[in-house]
Amino acid sequence: MGFVLDPYLPDMPPLVPLIPETYWVFCAALVGNIIFSIIYRPDSNIVAKPIETSPTFDLVLSVATIIALVLAFAESGSALLDPDKNNVLSSQGRFWILFGALSQICAFVGVTSRRTIPLMCGLGTVAFAVFVGFRSYLAVTGVAMILYYVTVVGSKRIFSFKLVVPAIVLIFFVFIYKQVYIDIKYGEYARALTRLSDPEVYSGSIENSEPFATQAILNTVLMYDYRVAFESLASVLLSLVPFLSIFFDLDPRLVGFNFQEILFPGLEYGLASNIYANFYGLFGMFGIFLWIVLHNVILMWFSKAIHRWKGYKRIPLFLCGSLMCFYVIRSDLVYNISSFNRIIYTFIGIFILYKLVAIVTDGGRRPRVSVRGTQA
Repeated sequence: MGFVLDPYLPDMPPLVPLIPETYWVFCAALVGNIIFSIIYRPDSNIVAKPIETSPTFDLVLSVATIIALVLAFAESGSALLDPDKNNVLSSQGRFWILFGALSQICAFVGVTSRRTIPLMCGLGTVAFAVFVGFRSYLAVTGVAMILYYVTVVGSKRIFSFKLVVPAIVLIFFVFIYKQVYIDIKYGEYARALTRLSDPEVYSGSIENSEPFATQAILNTVLMYDYRVAFESLASVLLSLVPFLSIFFDLDPRLVGFNFQEILFPGLEYGLASNIYANFYGLFGMFGIFLWIVLHNVILMWFSKAIHRWKGYKRIPLFLCGSLMCFYVIRSDLVYNISSFNRIIYTFIGIFILYKLVAIVTDGGRRPRVSVRGTQA
């Protein structure tokens, strides 16, 4: 459209013109996708085996998700239901982070296993997260489900009715819900329905959407040639190991990709980020090239691993694959790594818990077998 959103006027149509360098960055990104798709072209006839989980795992996962939600409420109280998302964010703690990861895992497992308990628990908790104001949980889980469906039926059927319609519904809901979720949290359902009958709400859901804001970040970074200290990579390294950063007192200016205070001072809300802008801030235009190559190589690895890996470890693989092909664009390096860690380590914890429960329950049920004679 030629314009991006002005973060100081989020309720207005895009007002800031795109500079040519921003176009060049995304043109380069698309060219990179095309080149790597030529280099690596998997056989469209190859399909992966469905993911199979045990009822015990589904039950352990569902119970853990509910417990995490209860603990999140105990930790944050009624602030989770506050219509002001700034208050919601300030009230959240470790248990909400745990709940967020568990709800996504549970929803994905519920769809793949087609069992009632994880399906109802997963979709219900993700729906609650959306009600609170976190649409990304639904988006990440939805993309993971689409990826899973394509791998088990084959990429030749990627434009099938069963795939296209849910994808359109998911995209439509993620864009539209932002326009009415405050009314819903206030209980103003009639007002929400009235807004949904206004055609301008639908055009505004696109013009005021997050992609226009994250592109504004890249546009501004390129416009002012904004750079960050190379030492900020220390926070990236620390984020690779969960909880390690709490033992190091880093300079706040060196934590993550800190651009908002410099480029957008005085905003009453927190902006997302932009991975292209993050790499440009670190390495300049070479950083853009570096990220394009790195991103495509990682996507190739995920594509191969989805078909080669077996068993339970494919569950976090699909969710992390969703993060890498979708969510990674609107975050910086530190937050992206933290998002991966939350899914991976939460799943590892649940899997260990499941194994312990399985040992106890199977041990109590295992019948005694008497072996005599030559068989002994």
